[in-house]
Amino acid sequence: MVQPADWNNFRVDQISWPTFAKRNLIHWDLIRETVRRAAGSALEVGVGSGAQSALISRWVPHTVTVDNDARIMKAALPNLERFGPRTRVVGADAFRLPFADQSFGVSLSQGLMEHFSDEQIHGLVREQLRVCRSVVFSVPSDRYPRQDVGNERLMTPAQWAAIIGGVADASRYTVRARYYRGDLEALKYSILARKALGSFSVLVTIDRKRG
Repeated sequence: MVQPADWNNFRVDQISWPTFAKRNLIHWDLIRETVRRAAGSALEVGVGSGAQSALISRWVPHTVTVDNDARIMKAALPNLERFGPRTRVVGADAFRLPFADQSFGVSLSQGLMEHFSDEQIHGLVREQLRVCRSVVFSVPSDRYPRQDVGNERLMTPAQWAAIIGGVADASRYTVRARYYRGDLEALKYSILARKALGSFSVLVTIDRKRG
């Protein structure tokens, strides 16, 4: 049983250009795989600071980010206005997205799925696959050194692949899960610890098969 996240303790601050660059460099694997699949449109589920969707909107003309927390959305708006003014922000329930089927090329999320049970993850993925051709998300891995909100499920790529396999039928979708390649955050901590700690993030991709 996954305990509900205490989002009241989750803060979103206005970020500087160096912080904007750092957050996107850390998650470059996520950014790259998202842009590759976008085909002109991308949907971010869970706005956070807005850093990822702001950068993606510079390459993907139709970029939308959704969240159901008005406090977080309000805090992220100055970041989006500064770094990604073309990004559209929509208040929405991720389990009931207000978009037509196959409205976007790809959906993305960073640091979202790990806060939910298997059944809830299935609901989130099912809804994103309804409105998008592909789904890309990253989560902290089993090697991540802490729980930022308090209920994170820190798992391996194999564990994530098994969960997603329960909702994305192998006859219709290709599911891949792996550790980040070139994880800069993990590299920093490895240098401080004077030993290799491995990647701190898992990248999951779900692609609809052709035909």
